[in-house]
Amino acid sequence: MALDGLIDSLEGLSVFTLEGVYEAVSKSTVGFKDLENWIDYNYPASDSYGRKMVHDGGFFEVMVMCWKPGDYSAIHDHGEAEFGVVKVFGDTEHAAFEIVNQKLITLGRTIIEAGTTLEVAPALIHQMGNPGDSNFFSLHIYVNQAAEGNITGGSRIYDYSRNAMLRVDGGAFYLLPESEIKAREPLPEADDHTRQRDLNEAAKRAKAMGDRVEYKRILNETSPVLVEPPSIQ
Repeated sequence: MALDGLIDSLEGLSVFTLEGVYEAVSKSTVGFKDLENWIDYNYPASDSYGRKMVHDGGFFEVMVMCWKPGDYSAIHDHGEAEFGVVKVFGDTEHAAFEIVNQKLITLGRTIIEAGTTLEVAPALIHQMGNPGDSNFFSLHIYVNQAAEGNITGGSRIYDYSRNAMLRVDGGAFYLLPESEIKAREPLPEADDHTRQRDLNEAAKRAKAMGDRVEYKRILNETSPVLVEPPSIQ
């Protein structure tokens, strides 16, 4: 199976580098038939996307994420992970962010075509989502060679619906219950577009969950006009 070949390629790396893992993933022929046991679109509405472990390699992990139409991750980083690689099996909207002068700004949004392999650099703050009308999945590999437990532990979610930066060990989901939040930290300000887009996505998730109170609360904070940032070049 192509999945076994990919895992063997990763296990066989003499040195784990972003370039080496990227090459192994981009050259792999892994696809739906290899991953169908982990592709599941019947996750609860409280999850912003599906998320399942395929292989735990100790200091690296292979995961499958599933995306229904309208699903978006929260804005997040990858905590303790050194780096990662993502291969998408559907046209994916990808946004990158940066903190400039203590303010979170959107660098841009672009559509990543199905079959593309992406590098996840250590400092990346990003968001992924499904802007289309069909389900798709993605393959994620994260690495932390000094890992003692969760490879992406301590990830930050930039949550403007709650005005807090949340530390989590699990999925980068909107409207996480308190039981899934390890810590709350001060949230950097955001430019108007970044904040309003984040509030819009949080409101959409609240609506999907059937939480009318939270939906109305968030909607009351949003602006009626949302100007899109430039595409990433």
